[in-house]
Amino acid sequence: MSLDDLLGLLFLLFFIVIPALQGLTRKAPPVPPGFPEDLPPPEAPPRPRPKARPKAKPKPAPPPPPPAPGREGDSLERLPSPERTPLEVRFRETPPEEAPPKARRKGLVQTDREGLLKGVIWHEILKKPKGW
Repeated sequence: MSLDDLLGLLFLLFFIVIPALQGLTRKAPPVPPGFPEDLPPPEAPPRPRPKARPKAKPKPAPPPPPPAPGREGDSLERLPSPERTPLEVRFRETPPEEAPPKARRKGLVQTDREGLLKGVIWHEILKKPKGW
């Protein structure tokens, strides 16, 4: 047997077997005075309330019949509508094809030696403390 096997068996003995045997040999806690020995049977659960039925919707009133023409001279043609003016259509102006070359801006992160060193220092400064 190796040392690892012996340590495993000791762990099993001290932290698993002995506490389990102590729990089995322990007596039941005493019953507090005034506590009933036999509990009454549980009450039946209350009856569920019946679900509400939706109310019947009233039928909509039938639409009124169209009015009968009063005179024979009335025509069924539409009344003339006011004159309409055509809409003017404008197209968007095309942007100039030549875009000025963008100047390369200085990046926030530098990859030279000084930039990396500053990044490591700021990382150490801003990280959470060990005791937190």
